[in-house]
Amino acid sequence: MYLQTARLVLRNFMDDDLETFLAYHNDPEVAKYQGWAIPYPRDSAKAFISAMKEMAAPKQGGWVQFAIALKETGELIGDLGCYIKDDDARQARVGFTLASKFWRMGYISEVIPYLLEYLFEDMNVHRVVADCDAENIASYRTLEKLGFRREAHFVESYLMDGVYTSEYHYGLLQREWRENLKQR
Repeated sequence: MYLQTARLVLRNFMDDDLETFLAYHNDPEVAKYQGWAIPYPRDSAKAFISAMKEMAAPKQGGWVQFAIALKETGELIGDLGCYIKDDDARQARVGFTLASKFWRMGYISEVIPYLLEYLFEDMNVHRVVADCDAENIASYRTLEKLGFRREAHFVESYLMDGVYTSEYHYGLLQREWRENLKQR
């Protein structure tokens, strides 16, 4: 996978990404709304990068994560994940993580449309969903800005660090994506 935006590159992970990946996965601000505990182990990070660096495209029934890097420097700033449902290859889930020092710069809003275009146009996906913690205002505003529709609010539905948190679930259909493109 290799996609370019004005400022970013969406690519496979590389071994050289390990230290940066570990740093943002161990940042309490980043981990706050994610499904992993900190400290995030080095061995887990190595295994993750090893598994992801060879994946060329989303595969049915499994997650693939792509590295988000700055185009000018190649610096890893986060990752963007995609899951194709194992029981329906025309439905996908996306998720994203960004190092906190790159928050509020529009990077996720810039890169997700490229992944959506790939999913809707190249893979002919019918529906893409995403979810986020109901307190993660930046994430749900980003999803809404990109045309995702809030479809559900699950109250205290996700156990994280011994506390149940609430989630918003979003959806976007291929035809909605195409209609949004016509309006731009």
